[in-house]
Amino acid sequence: MRLRNLALASSVLCTISYAQPILTLSQKTFHVRGKIVDSYNSAIVGAEVKFEGSNTTATVSSDSRGFYHTELPVGRYSMTVVKGSSGYGKYYRRPLFRVSSPKTIVLDATLYPPLPSCDSGIMIERRPDGTTKSEIRAEPDTLRDKCGGWDRYPLLSNEGVPFELLVRYFSRLRRDGERIYNSGFQNPVFVAFNLFTLTADHVTYETASRTLLATGNVTTTNGSAGSAHANSMKFRINNDSVLRLPDGKMKH
Repeated sequence: MRLRNLALASSVLCTISYAQPILTLSQKTFHVRGKIVDSYNSAIVGAEVKFEGSNTTATVSSDSRGFYHTELPVGRYSMTVVKGSSGYGKYYRRPLFRVSSPKTIVLDATLYPPLPSCDSGIMIERRPDGTTKSEIRAEPDTLRDKCGGWDRYPLLSNEGVPFELLVRYFSRLRRDGERIYNSGFQNPVFVAFNLFTLTADHVTYETASRTLLATGNVTTTNGSAGSAHANSMKFRINNDSVLRLPDGKMKH
């Protein structure tokens, strides 16, 4: 009887151990890799790279050369990169992106210097000779115009996927229907949408047409190892993708 029970227990254990790989193999996955660098293009070691999805969360660290990689079930994810040194304030964020089939995607990240702080709610005007004139309390949006920040534009796809256009900027000019973003102090304008990434010296975004005009040291990637470079590029966000348009000034 004892031998019989032992044999039965062994068969159950074998069934469980073999069932788990079958479930894993039946799940479609994609491979994501990339490199984490600073504004001087130097590798950042030990950065925490985190992917968050509706059912899966994965965290990996960049290696001695700044590289990371992981395998994830196909689906929708957001991405953050944090380096533990609070003194430098290294942080990167990518809004929701979608991968719907098994493939390899490349998501590099640059951790730029922190933006000026506007938390105090005070702006100091400076004279041309460098001395301060006065302190002016300003509204949060006015502070961000001068001190920089992150702008987020929710953009639903045709299928109802809640994508988001994310813009990180050093300074900003607001006009009716458009935003003009500028770079400064090793901080280019950073734009992310789905798997599309753009950096440039200046970016103008027209909200109604969902059009981006980037000028000065423009670099774009779209989830692959390659990148495009130009002094000027124009794009339109269409559903879940970003289409390149003929270069030129925006029409008003």
